[in-house]
Amino acid sequence: MNSAVFEVSKFARLAVTWVCIIFGAVWLACWLVGVFIPALITQAAASSTAGQYWAEICRALVPLVAVAVFIPINAMFMVLAERRALALFTVRKGPNRVGPDGLLQTAADAVKLLFKEDITPRGADALMFTLAPIIFFAPSIIAVIPLLAAVSGNHPLFGIANIPTGIFYVLAVSSIPVVGIVMGSWASNNKYSLVGGLRSAAQAISYEIPLVLAIVTVCLMAGTLDVVQIADMQKGPFWNWFLFGNGALAHVKDGPVAAVAAILLLLCCLLLFLIYITGACAEVNRIPFDLPEAESELVSGYNTEYSGIKFAIFFLAEFTNLFVVCTIAAVMFLGGGHSPFGSHVETGFINWLGAQLQSLPGSAQVLSPAWLVNSLVDPSTLSQAIWIILKVYTLVVFAILVRATLPRFRIDQLMDFGWKRLIPLALILLVAVTFLRELL
Repeated sequence: MNSAVFEVSKFARLAVTWVCIIFGAVWLACWLVGVFIPALITQAAASSTAGQYWAEICRALVPLVAVAVFIPINAMFMVLAERRALALFTVRKGPNRVGPDGLLQTAADAVKLLFKEDITPRGADALMFTLAPIIFFAPSIIAVIPLLAAVSGNHPLFGIANIPTGIFYVLAVSSIPVVGIVMGSWASNNKYSLVGGLRSAAQAISYEIPLVLAIVTVCLMAGTLDVVQIADMQKGPFWNWFLFGNGALAHVKDGPVAAVAAILLLLCCLLLFLIYITGACAEVNRIPFDLPEAESELVSGYNTEYSGIKFAIFFLAEFTNLFVVCTIAAVMFLGGGHSPFGSHVETGFINWLGAQLQSLPGSAQVLSPAWLVNSLVDPSTLSQAIWIILKVYTLVVFAILVRATLPRFRIDQLMDFGWKRLIPLALILLVAVTFLRELL
């Protein structure tokens, strides 16, 4: 028992350390590019038009800077967290040699991969073989950008990333990586890779349908495709989340018909969340849906022939995709960055911290120490960041637990489950939610 508690505490320390490093680095980079440098330019150029122009360019670059800093550091943490969590779930030791408690293990692995020889197989299509990991990885970066506004409470620095059809854009871009898998598997000139690519194409087609239907149903309930508005509609206690019918239980006292409709809507929303999580695991090739890279059958599937930096890009994209689908789930079903205990708790914390910062002497003077602290610590964004981190990484740990628990599907079971169960159920829930909302 003491050993288990010790291992859990080590994992918790590792997670807290890495999360602070990740989000501290991301916010510091965003603050430098979006606040500090524009302030310097504005002070130096006074009322010059050119100065204002360059300051606006810096602010427009903030979403790109956030993604560029966040993705590699976060992927390294997720690799380490998965290895340590799998060790914890299966009662064995995980990485614990490189750095304190194995803190630097994935950094060492990343350096090793970068210096490994990059090999192109004989008979492979060199151009497509090289482009495949890029096409697989690029959508992971692009898909994150509209979500920045939702997870930061529509912070002014990320306002440029907020588009009215945000979730449509994210889902459209997220469907591209399968093209990279198929391209890389075909260009490898390897039969195992080709089978893995074909499996990936079939799996993506099968499970993208119920996943999109689940998201469409939530958008139908919200009446918008804007991820910021969808997150804001779930403010308040956790029963306002779309996971629980967006406040459906508040209608239980409105009569027997409304009570039945509210309970059925709650059950429908819970099923929609399960459908989304299942489809998301299949889309990002997580166990038990990792048929495209089944080691016991296909050596390593579509990436069998890849090595060095190209393999590292595939690896990086897989964990980034997992983070993206968990972020979508948190925004669409779990209230985004809003507190599950009600807006009064969230507002109380924000007002208290804001008052403490405003009380610092000289906070109104640009580039003064108090101004630096005030601009660096945004109470609203800090509150939203804490909650979105907890929600997203809880889903990530759940995905790791599923990997440690469930065996891999057979290919026929995988296809049957998608076409014969998930898709019909998602269609039924879409119709049911439409009618139940009208009854309420």
